[in-house]
Amino acid sequence: MFKEEFDFNEDQKITSLINRFNEMINNNLDYYFDSDELEQLIDYFIENEDIDKIKIAIKLADKLFPFSTELQIKKAQVLVSFDKAKYALKQLKKIRAFAYNNDDYLFTLAITLSKLDFHKKAIKIFNKIEEKDPKNDEVISCLAFEYQSIGDYKKSIHYLKKLVVSNKSNENAWHSLILCYEIETKFDEGIKFCKKYIDFDPYNSNAWHYLGMLYQKKNDFLNAIESYDFSIAINTQNLKSYINKAECLSNEGYYEKAIDTFKSTFKIKKPNALIFKNIAECYEGLDKLDKALAYYHKSINLEKNLADSWYSIALIYNLQDKNFEAIHYIKKAIEINNENVDYLFLCAEIQEKIGFIEEAEIAYKKVILLKNVEPEIWLCYSNLLFQKNQINDAIHVLKEALNYHKKNSEIYYRIAAYLIVKNENIKANIYLKKALKINFEKHTEIFRYAPFMKDDQSFINLINNYKK
Repeated sequence: MFKEEFDFNEDQKITSLINRFNEMINNNLDYYFDSDELEQLIDYFIENEDIDKIKIAIKLADKLFPFSTELQIKKAQVLVSFDKAKYALKQLKKIRAFAYNNDDYLFTLAITLSKLDFHKKAIKIFNKIEEKDPKNDEVISCLAFEYQSIGDYKKSIHYLKKLVVSNKSNENAWHSLILCYEIETKFDEGIKFCKKYIDFDPYNSNAWHYLGMLYQKKNDFLNAIESYDFSIAINTQNLKSYINKAECLSNEGYYEKAIDTFKSTFKIKKPNALIFKNIAECYEGLDKLDKALAYYHKSINLEKNLADSWYSIALIYNLQDKNFEAIHYIKKAIEINNENVDYLFLCAEIQEKIGFIEEAEIAYKKVILLKNVEPEIWLCYSNLLFQKNQINDAIHVLKEALNYHKKNSEIYYRIAAYLIVKNENIKANIYLKKALKINFEKHTEIFRYAPFMKDDQSFINLINNYKK
């Protein structure tokens, strides 16, 4: 009760202070504010990003209290908060001699150095503050960030563990901790910490959730599901645990249960486009394509720029031989992301399927401009050129593919087949021998383009030489 009254009084004071400051500005008057009041005003205007009033407050502070260390530090904090760290550092250097033992000064200096990417220097200063105040969560959080910035995730984990122990509801600290364990691929170490934490605080929904995340990241989906179940049992409104549990169920092939779990989130929060997309993917897993389409459509109705849903609809229509519908949807996906290999490849395939050969060739060219794409794409593009009787171009495309896929037997077999069709058997044999060394079993690829080779004795002899 006393705390509520105190907070109410404090709110009244700051409101009164702001009103008096605004009155001074609006009436072009000179009012006196003490240094503490000016600090409060500056903090309030920083929080509300009111740059004009910050400038007026700083100017008034310089006029009334030119030698106030706290207000000079506040000026530097203002500069940092508006991404003017270089100017903030200059400001801090001016007052270094008489402010260096001031904790606010040290903290502001460390933040400024961090903004300027002097992370090791910032760490030294944060460590100095931590020695004085080892339970300062803000400093511990900064140290965790600084160590991440220099790639020392082990040290960052050390500080993040401190944060989650001191503040069990610190979502950012938990999330960063799990991320560090993932980067370091120390899932078991993370699981061990979470379990130890749960022993200390067994009814912490977040701890169970993040334990589930670690299991999920190491693809141990069944243990992840169990952890999410505990998280949900403790907090039935824990939306993230429902979603992650549903993803794990889907990964394990329990599509019906995954759908039910996704749909159970509707009671907690209105479904978004990604939830609808996830449900659609589950229906795809069940081969219920009409229902999948319905949910993909729901997802793009909510989020027009969800390219993956446009792509997935195109894929289903392509499977159903609804080629013109498929073209419409794949073009929409490409409008959103014109550098996605899968989208461009599907577009090329569909265009080729419906006889739009020139358009298909344009799409293939866009795909291979992205360089190190899958062998299948190079092979399909070369096939298109072969069908157009542009055999030299088809061979050239596959030779370029070998720059990225030197050990892919199908590319060598295909070049050999094209050369055989051109009656360049000596050159063909060079590629054929390389292909046979890599993968003998795929030698029948030759017959797709040169079926007459089944009766060619020299070819049969060559094959027999490589038969194991």
